[in-house]
Amino acid sequence: MSVQRLLFDDLPETEPARKPRRARAAATGAAPSTMAAQVAVDVVREAAPLPRAAVMAATVATLPLAPPAPPPPPPAFDPAALSNPELRALVQALPDQRLAHLLIEAARELKRRAAPDRSDADGEDGDVAMEPNPALLRAARQAVGELSGDDF
Repeated sequence: MSVQRLLFDDLPETEPARKPRRARAAATGAAPSTMAAQVAVDVVREAAPLPRAAVMAATVATLPLAPPAPPPPPPAFDPAALSNPELRALVQALPDQRLAHLLIEAARELKRRAAPDRSDADGEDGDVAMEPNPALLRAARQAVGELSGDDF
């Protein structure tokens, strides 16, 4: 079994250095020689430091009393405000089940708007004949053509 040497084994041992003792000033009765002489001040060029109470009051006065108002909420989602490319991207991102549901709901809404039910009009005004919306009829024909593969 070998003995590992310590890093500082070879250093010589010395005693710690001691500070010299000072003579007491009270015992000698004279003023210590290290005391600086009094200096007269003619002009003070700095502002006097503020008391702690004034500093605290100034700090508190600059802090806001209430937290800042939260930012306004983002506007509600409005699908009618979407542009055609945004609508196309939205439809392309839908999974198949959601797209099927959207297609059925869109067909029902298109049918309701394009060819309004006559029974609804009879209850309000029987004299006014509701005409189908030509833009919606054209869109319905285009949707049927897209699904059937025919070009119109």
